[in-house]
Amino acid sequence: MGFLKRLFGKVEEVNKGEARIEELNQPFAPSLEEDADNYWFQMEQNILINAVKAAGGPDKVERAFVLVNFKQGQETFELYYQVDGKLISWREMDSDVVKKLENQLIPQAPEVARAVNSEYKDAGVPLIDYAMLQFETATMAWFGRKLTTASPEAQLTFEELVSGWRAILEQEVPNRPLDSDRPFPYFEV
Repeated sequence: MGFLKRLFGKVEEVNKGEARIEELNQPFAPSLEEDADNYWFQMEQNILINAVKAAGGPDKVERAFVLVNFKQGQETFELYYQVDGKLISWREMDSDVVKKLENQLIPQAPEVARAVNSEYKDAGVPLIDYAMLQFETATMAWFGRKLTTASPEAQLTFEELVSGWRAILEQEVPNRPLDSDRPFPYFEV
């Protein structure tokens, strides 16, 4: 996908006169890092869609927040939802939702982490240690931030990251309109 995007981008540059036609003859080598980023982009969407579906769909939650631990042997998802203007843990949802998350979504974390980081490993770039994802049902907007092994936040424990971001979310939820169409702040060190 990254290869085609670059090729058509170059064609568009030539069409606009921003690049010479000779540049189309240059070989386009696939970028493994771009391919890995595209794979992760698709996976982010899938995680968020499944997190919202498991909670009963977009009419049951206002927002979904997912923290992903990619560290080997620690792979998991931690989920929070905004429901009726309040931030709640997935463990506080009704028992059917909790059961669905425990049995269907959370067990997928190790496979997700292995698949995504395999792409980054093949690309020879830093692996992902953590990710913070968010979805707003009113606008269907979603946002994500990956924290690679090169990120300062990678030195945190997953519990420290969860605690830090939850504190930010708890402050932001009461003050953010449901259709803000912009991300909540991420936890940073």
